[in-house]
Amino acid sequence: MDKYLFDEKDFSNVPKYIAMHAKSRYDKALDVVAQNAFSDIRNLPNLRYPKKVKGVAQPIPLQEYVGKWVEAYFKGFDNRPSQRTANKSSTFADPIMALTLSYRSSNLAPKDLGFIEEGHGILMTTENLIGDMLEEYLALELAGTGWYCCWGSCIDAVDFCQDKGRLLQVKNSDNSENSSSSRVRNGTTIEKWYRRKSKKYNTFNWAKLVAMTGVKTLSEQNFRLFVEKTIKANPSCIYIDPTNKHIR
Repeated sequence: MDKYLFDEKDFSNVPKYIAMHAKSRYDKALDVVAQNAFSDIRNLPNLRYPKKVKGVAQPIPLQEYVGKWVEAYFKGFDNRPSQRTANKSSTFADPIMALTLSYRSSNLAPKDLGFIEEGHGILMTTENLIGDMLEEYLALELAGTGWYCCWGSCIDAVDFCQDKGRLLQVKNSDNSENSSSSRVRNGTTIEKWYRRKSKKYNTFNWAKLVAMTGVKTLSEQNFRLFVEKTIKANPSCIYIDPTNKHIR
């Protein structure tokens, strides 16, 4: 957002706009996240702005933008894994994948290929869900410590922020980091943490996050307990096609 201009000279009205749009849902968490977000224009997601007229970018209405920002924050919070109902994917697997595998392993029957193809799709969906699970787990564990979740990607390339201005990007694996996180925002370097080491079997990085946050309850064991509890309480967060013959 560093190239975009708003229709107001500064962000002095932002707190008023946030309170107006959040209404009864306004709380300290939203306040801290908003303070961090609007402390540096580069923190702000584009939210499909700026609009263009005849190819020319128009000034962004600040009050309208803040409304969209608050909406994104609460949409992310309300759609966390423990609360969401997953929908069927709108994309289809490339049929040549199963065909290619059948050329390599001729012992696979069509039903085996179907099982592999369906299982692959579900595992890809689950892999994406794990990242959201991690975010929700950390939001719960870090509650009360001054760290708050930036729900709905409301701070660009940042997942958690602190009431003292620290910014943290969280990734599930060390091979999925976002290069945009290397930027410095308002004099603050975005700190980075990843959960697992992709090139070492069953090796995790929780000790670093404990050192960064001072929260000693953070661990792989507790994360897995959270995942188990969440899935059992809300199995609908993973979509399983009722016509799937292999997975129920």
